[in-house]
Amino acid sequence: MLLITCADDYLGYCITSHLSQSAALCSDMRVLCQETNTKLPWLCNFAKKGIDVLPVNPEHPNHLSKAMRNIDQVILIMSNHTDRVAHCRRICNAASKSGVQSIIFLSHQGAQSEQHQALYDYGLVENHLVSKQQQQQDMNWVILRLEFIQQYFHLWSHQVEVSGAMSLPLNSDTELCPIDISDVGAVIAAFVLQQDGSFAACLNEYHAGQVYTLTGPEAVTSKSIVSMMSDATMYKLHRYLKVRLMDTAYYLRDLRRNIWFDERLKKERSAVYTDQEEYGYRTKALCLPHDVQIQTFLDYFDWINKTSSSVHVEHVEVITKAKSRTLQAYFHENAISFKPRV
Repeated sequence: MLLITCADDYLGYCITSHLSQSAALCSDMRVLCQETNTKLPWLCNFAKKGIDVLPVNPEHPNHLSKAMRNIDQVILIMSNHTDRVAHCRRICNAASKSGVQSIIFLSHQGAQSEQHQALYDYGLVENHLVSKQQQQQDMNWVILRLEFIQQYFHLWSHQVEVSGAMSLPLNSDTELCPIDISDVGAVIAAFVLQQDGSFAACLNEYHAGQVYTLTGPEAVTSKSIVSMMSDATMYKLHRYLKVRLMDTAYYLRDLRRNIWFDERLKKERSAVYTDQEEYGYRTKALCLPHDVQIQTFLDYFDWINKTSSSVHVEHVEVITKAKSRTLQAYFHENAISFKPRV
């Protein structure tokens, strides 16, 4: 069986949604969520598809050993819990004891930057995975370092809708290579699915022990992001505003009190009860950002400003044998959300 952690968080929702398109895989899938989140609409939808939805307390050893029963591969997603590194370590340890074949860890660009604690959380889990495999040779791993995900821009759509401006703490010459979430799903599918769409119980030896960087197909600057928005919406007065990290933090936290954004989330959550769209998850913001996730965004923006930008790496194309989706395609798909109210 395949285990996916943190299905109650945005990333877990997207990855599970992508993989559940393979009907043959659903009966071989188990997803974990916190005990307080079992009534989330997308988890109910997963259960209707035949996926085993299991609430767990990561601090409870018996819960984790039960979660690992009959599991061959684990997709390890970092939660937004303040104690997320310890949670991931416990999951890795439980997987190791339970004879799990391999772990696919969704890490982050900048994971080894000790100056950025929220990013280095990912690095600490990477280091734990590597040391674990050295102790137990028969459990493989692959690390996927994700670039900034295009769909995170959903969180800025309200800002653009109201003001016509996108405000980010990025220098004008800083380049990033945002990746579409469906390309992340396609890479994972290549690791866990066989040609006929059924579950692959073990990781291909070619990928075992590899660290892949998953980026979009092109580097973009703040200016080109605004240009893409304008092309997609036919609104030519979009602006870019460079702001401080603290301004971005304030905006993202303030979304919790924003009645318009709250209305959008309610509509999306209502829709996922019966969501049958193949890539419907791509168009949804679905969740408000947690404090830990906001800090991860801030650390990423600071890291990318200080390391002279991100560059395109072809790992996605090599693994999936297909071109990755552009940021322009993202804005075309979601143009209605980025069109200012005039």
